[in-house]
Amino acid sequence: MKSMYTLATAAAALMAMSSAQAEDMTIVSWGGAYSASQQAAYHDPYMKLNPDVNIINDESSNEAVAKMRAMAEAGNITWDVVDVVAADAIRLCDEGLAIEIDPDKDLAPAPDGTPASEDFGELLVSPCYIPQIVYSTTFGYRTDVAEWGGKEPEDLCAVFDTKTFPGKRSLEKRPINNVEWALLCDGVAPDKIYDVLSTDAGVEQALAKLATIRDDVIWWSAGAETPQRLADGEAVIGSTYNGRLFSVIEEQKQPVKMLWDW
Repeated sequence: MKSMYTLATAAAALMAMSSAQAEDMTIVSWGGAYSASQQAAYHDPYMKLNPDVNIINDESSNEAVAKMRAMAEAGNITWDVVDVVAADAIRLCDEGLAIEIDPDKDLAPAPDGTPASEDFGELLVSPCYIPQIVYSTTFGYRTDVAEWGGKEPEDLCAVFDTKTFPGKRSLEKRPINNVEWALLCDGVAPDKIYDVLSTDAGVEQALAKLATIRDDVIWWSAGAETPQRLADGEAVIGSTYNGRLFSVIEEQKQPVKMLWDW
């Protein structure tokens, strides 16, 4: 395990501009065990304290930006709170699709009276979101792939090594994480990743590296897809959220291991 949080981001609970004035509150999240944990930790206690409010769960966070744009064009935004990564929260703010907040005005202080801006500290770096979880996108891999000859991946660059580790890869269907990993595995120093990505040439370099495994990739949109593909043997290695891999490894007892790297 090199670094648990190198590519981790703060998921952002984001207040969206909503036309819904009824007692129903639509909260958009990612589904699976994650949404179940939010139901138990947040939603049920809130509804108990506020019996006039009914929380409706929507599992569309992976498509939140596109769907909010479409709802805005139709003049009918029906979501109230959206759980997205910080980058998407800032994008939604920039496009006027989310309400900016004043943390010390809109959020309660800590029990000792510390204002929210100080209580959250450096985590609260934008008026566009409220940080509420830290997670990691990491890799899982099958431990019983005959073609691997008993070898197991030791770092994420095994994803690009189809000779040593043949088989289908499961990667998220958007640039985030993938382009950073591609550049790392193409020899770019970690502290230069974002300097390189800030140029057109750097983006092209990342896409060219990803193109080397294009025929071996199955793209995913929902975090549950990679664990299911690993369990079914449809993919031999793939990225997903650490909680999803924990479930397939510890609860389902599948022949899968987690690869903590970058």
